[in-house]
Amino acid sequence: MLSNYYSRNRTHLEQADAGTANVIWLGDFNRHHPLWDDPNDERLFTPKVMNAAEVLIEVITDTGLELALPSRIPTHQHNITKSWSRLDQVFLSEHSEHMLVSCNTRTDLQGILTDHLPIIMILDLLMEPAAKVPYPNFREVEWDEFRATLESQLLGLPPPE
Repeated sequence: MLSNYYSRNRTHLEQADAGTANVIWLGDFNRHHPLWDDPNDERLFTPKVMNAAEVLIEVITDTGLELALPSRIPTHQHNITKSWSRLDQVFLSEHSEHMLVSCNTRTDLQGILTDHLPIIMILDLLMEPAAKVPYPNFREVEWDEFRATLESQLLGLPPPE
């Protein structure tokens, strides 16, 4: 679905000025890979699992996204084995990386009867204030001077036809 979305909106996303089309993909991607999981936990890396993860990695690479949540930070605890792994991901567009202040999990905020940890992402979204555009203040107009200038400008025009 994400690949299809990106394909449909590629022109807009790629032609936007840096900083105007920030892309964040986050959620439970349900994919294991040594790039983000513990590479020593070999039970996670079956051929079927690795093939599925490679599809995700190809899409991430094609769309110019980077891993925002650092590798090897677990996000999920298996209900039976109680082993930790990384199913949840946060990807951020390359040109938006400068906005990333932090991205981490919080075990102290884990909900009751949940097996996933919340991911807290802090972005620096400070925007430059828009330049003030001066506009006429008609209360400060010197009307006699305005009328004289207007009259001299109108006299220089040809008569209406």
